[in-house]
Amino acid sequence: MYYLRVYSYLFIIGITFFSCSKENYEAKIPAYISINQIILSTNLVTEGSSSSNITDAWVYIDNDLVGVFELPAKFPVLKEGSANLKVFAGIKDNGINNPRTRYLLYAPYEEQLNLVKGETLEINPAVSYASGVNFAWLEDFENASLSFLYSSGSDTIINKQSTDIKEGAFSGQVFLDANMDFFEATSSTFTTIPHNASPVYFELDFKTNEPLVVGIYIDTGQFAWMTLNTTNTWKKIYINLTDVINTNPPSTELKVFFGIKSTAENPFGVTNPEIFIDNLKLVHL
Repeated sequence: MYYLRVYSYLFIIGITFFSCSKENYEAKIPAYISINQIILSTNLVTEGSSSSNITDAWVYIDNDLVGVFELPAKFPVLKEGSANLKVFAGIKDNGINNPRTRYLLYAPYEEQLNLVKGETLEINPAVSYASGVNFAWLEDFENASLSFLYSSGSDTIINKQSTDIKEGAFSGQVFLDANMDFFEATSSTFTTIPHNASPVYFELDFKTNEPLVVGIYIDTGQFAWMTLNTTNTWKKIYINLTDVINTNPPSTELKVFFGIKSTAENPFGVTNPEIFIDNLKLVHL
């Protein structure tokens, strides 16, 4: 009887241990969320075009980061039942793959979900500009006049045209013939851009057969220029100006510029450089 009681006791312990182990190591069945794209909604008059290039979804469930997903995406969520979904739009800062970043000038999309394990919820997020975003400059080429100035010696100007457009009725075009070797245009001067680590971005759509330099003048100095590579299709880019503004002395004047120049060392790659631009925005918090 003694041995029977001992074996029975060990058998019960074994069953308990096995049950706990199985529960701990059994794979959980997740729910799934599918996001094809994130679209931008704007007030055309006050915020300009809804053109965007949102490449990633930063997904939070009940304020916990689930992950950053390149779109389109389908991903598992190890939660069930009611849950708060928050999706932030992600972009390629300065048009490059790294760093990928949340675009802080867009407000997140939010929705209450009912997650069911093994089932997929298809979400269609729409975002808008965040409350408090300032639009220092909007140029969509739809008005009668254009808001550009031209540097001394520039061989040509930006013209409105309707042959090759991103959207709307017009886009901007720069054309240089064989006798032209320099173009530079600037925005008007801005005096209210913050110098306090608030995000500052320049957005634009472009298409060009010659590399185009885009940057800013801060007071009398030229800073933060980058080269937009050639493309035969329209592309959207977000140029991050935050660091260069904050790492330079507080400025009183700021201007955005566009330029190309042919030199003996760096001649144009094509006979007739042609640049198209649209939906220019200088935005900040």
